[in-house]
Amino acid sequence: MKVMELDSYKKFESYMKQLNYLVIYPDKEVSFFKSLRNISDEIYVDHSTIAKKLKDEDSCYVISKLNNFMYYIKKMHLK
Repeated sequence: MKVMELDSYKKFESYMKQLNYLVIYPDKEVSFFKSLRNISDEIYVDHSTIAKKLKDEDSCYVISKLNNFMYYIKKMHLK
């Protein structure tokens, strides 16, 4: 049987505060990440490139030089 870890509002809120970035993949998969470095490790786009694109905007598109895939990244504002 699967154990549900998020069984209260407080636990949900605490967990959601850790989800700083949303990434949409070209196959329509969606993932959340805590840091730009975690995103970089997953999609092969340097974290500094992503940071520059997100500096003035809440979202951006990036293209991986490794596989030429496009990704959408959105900075989350959960408080």
